[in-house]
Amino acid sequence: MTGSSLAPPGTLAPSAPEPKLGRLPAFDVLRAGAATLVFLYHYAGFAHPQSTGAVTIEFVDWLATRLGSIGTNLLLLLSGFFMAQSLASRRFTYRQFVSLRLVRIYVPYLIVLLAAVVFAHLRPGFSRADVSGLTLSSFLPHLVLFPGLFPAQPVLTVTWTLSFIVAGYLLFPLIDFALHRGNVQRPGRLVAWAALTALCFAAGLFGGMASIRFSYVPAGCLVYELQARTNWERARSGTLRALLAVAALYLVLRVLLDGNLLGTAWHPLVRRAAFSVNGLVLTSTLVAIALIVQRRYRPARRNRLLHYVAGFGRTGYSFYLLHGPVVKLFALLVFPPLVALHAPASVYWLLMPICWLLAAAGALILYRAVERPCRRLLMRSLGGSSVRA
Repeated sequence: MTGSSLAPPGTLAPSAPEPKLGRLPAFDVLRAGAATLVFLYHYAGFAHPQSTGAVTIEFVDWLATRLGSIGTNLLLLLSGFFMAQSLASRRFTYRQFVSLRLVRIYVPYLIVLLAAVVFAHLRPGFSRADVSGLTLSSFLPHLVLFPGLFPAQPVLTVTWTLSFIVAGYLLFPLIDFALHRGNVQRPGRLVAWAALTALCFAAGLFGGMASIRFSYVPAGCLVYELQARTNWERARSGTLRALLAVAALYLVLRVLLDGNLLGTAWHPLVRRAAFSVNGLVLTSTLVAIALIVQRRYRPARRNRLLHYVAGFGRTGYSFYLLHGPVVKLFALLVFPPLVALHAPASVYWLLMPICWLLAAAGALILYRAVERPCRRLLMRSLGGSSVRA
């Protein structure tokens, strides 16, 4: 099947096709790491009240809360990256692309959301949102993923992030199609995505910290354009070492900034800008590292451990949906008896792998029973495609 088989005549010019990246197991590993960081962030929120007085465990809690936002930022940037990759393949019209993405996002999300509402009715404390008086009008923001864009207390914590991803999928493909239909060359596309990233960043910086996250989606498109003509297989060994050093440096800086370890003498706006720029640079550097590893270190694909990690990364969206409810249920059911027994703080973190395994098992079931079949069904209805969506 050719790259333009799904697009009607005249939709996009078939010239100058973008290079294909194909399956990216290194990116699946990135997704696995990002999803686990978010999991640890939420687990630490429940374990922290039990760690008072235990210096080592308090540090683990503190570090998990510092690193959790990196996972969310990376998932947002990867969403933009793969959006740009799919659109550059010239296989989709705007309607086809949006349909594919929204069905894959919404069907698993609605299943988890409705299950969370049921659990919130049965188990008080399961959700921060009050579901006792939930009506259709108050439930509507959750159905259409508004909480991240408009004031609303979400039943699912991930609703906040998903709202930005969905808004990005509705808006930025239109811009991408306009750039390609207008035959804008790669330098022009680079300028356009850089300007959009800066605009979203500035709007978030002066309008509220939450909306800065929206800038990660066009930033992912920018990273895709930056790497599109780069031969990563010929990257020098020193390039990877340099990128690893940059990532380590920005990781340390992020922890210092987030933990306010550099003091409070500077202006809050400057500190917020530095913290947010740090997040963009760090996640972009991690993507560059994944690209080099993907292209240069092909034997690593045969590593069995990495194979399993990449497999978990493919279920990353389902895990992202489920990890919050699983952590809440785990804490509600397991932590109270431990508190009554005056269990040491270390016990709560020793039990963390069990909670992670429960969330990972649930994610695997949701992925295989819902997410993957929905994607395949819609791909067949569109005529089939080999593009990763």
